[in-house]
Amino acid sequence: MSAYLGQGAALLAAFCWALATLMYARSSHHLSSAQLNLVKGLIATPLLAIGLLIFSNLEQLSWASTPIWLLLLSGVIGITIGDTCYFSALRRLGAGHTILLEYLAPPFAALIAWLFISETLSWRELVAAIVVISGVLLVLTERQPVAGVPLSRSGILFGVAAAVCQAVGLVMAFYAFQHFSINALQAAMLRLAAGTIVLTLALLMMRPQMLKQTVSAVRQTNLPTLLTAIFLGTFLAIWLQQTAIAYVTPGIAQTLLSTAPLFMLGINFIRGRRISFRALAGTVIAMLGISALFLL
Repeated sequence: MSAYLGQGAALLAAFCWALATLMYARSSHHLSSAQLNLVKGLIATPLLAIGLLIFSNLEQLSWASTPIWLLLLSGVIGITIGDTCYFSALRRLGAGHTILLEYLAPPFAALIAWLFISETLSWRELVAAIVVISGVLLVLTERQPVAGVPLSRSGILFGVAAAVCQAVGLVMAFYAFQHFSINALQAAMLRLAAGTIVLTLALLMMRPQMLKQTVSAVRQTNLPTLLTAIFLGTFLAIWLQQTAIAYVTPGIAQTLLSTAPLFMLGINFIRGRRISFRALAGTVIAMLGISALFLL
C-alpha cells in the first residue's frame, strides 16, 4: 500500500507541475521573468517555512558545515538563475515546449556528475541520455508548433540554460545530501530561501526600480491564477515529491515525476489544442529515455 501511495504522490506532483506551468504562462504577461520568479519565491518560501514548523525543523542543521553552503549555492544556481531562465523560456515558447525542455536536466546532471564528482557514466546511461535528447529534438524540429505557439531560438536557449542550471543545482544538492543529514523538505526550503534572497539583493543592486514595478505589475495580474500556480508548483508539488521519495525508490519516483510533459499534452488536448503525432512520439521517447536513465 505504501508503494501505491508513493507512486500516486509522484504522478500527482507531475500533474500539479504541469498545471502550474500552464498557470505561470498565463501570469507572465504583466510580470517579467525575474519579477515572476521573485513573487514566486516571496510567497512560496513562507509556505514551506510553515510546513517545516509543523512537520520538521532546522535546529539540528550545522550551519558551519560546507555541504549546507553548497546546498544554498545550489539554490542560487537552480532557482535564482535557473527559474528566471525557465520563466523567460515560458514567455517565448509557451508551456508545452518549456516543460518538455526540462527533460534535458537529468542527462545534463549525469554528465556533470561524471565530470566533476567522479560519478560513473555507463554506456547504458549515455544511450539513455541520447534517447532523451532525441525525443526533445523530435518535438522541437516539428514544423507545426505545439499548442499553436511558434518556436523561438532565444526561448530554446533560455530553456536549455534553465535545464543546465537545474542540473548543476541537482548535482550540488546530491553531493550535499551524501555528506549531510537533511530531508527533502528542509532542502527545498533552504534552496528556495537562498535563491529568493539572492534574487532580491541582485534586483536591489542592479534594478532597484523593478521592485516598485513588481508591485504595480502584480496588481494587473490575475492573482488567483498566480497564487494557485505558486501553491501547486512550488509548495504542493515539492511536498508530494518528498512523499514519493519516502515510499518508492528514487528511480521510480523520478520516472513518474517526469510524466509532467505527458500531462501537459493531455491538458492541451482537453483545452481543444491540436496535438500532433510527432509531439506525442517525441515526448514519449524522451520519457522512455528518462526511465532507462533511472530504472535500468
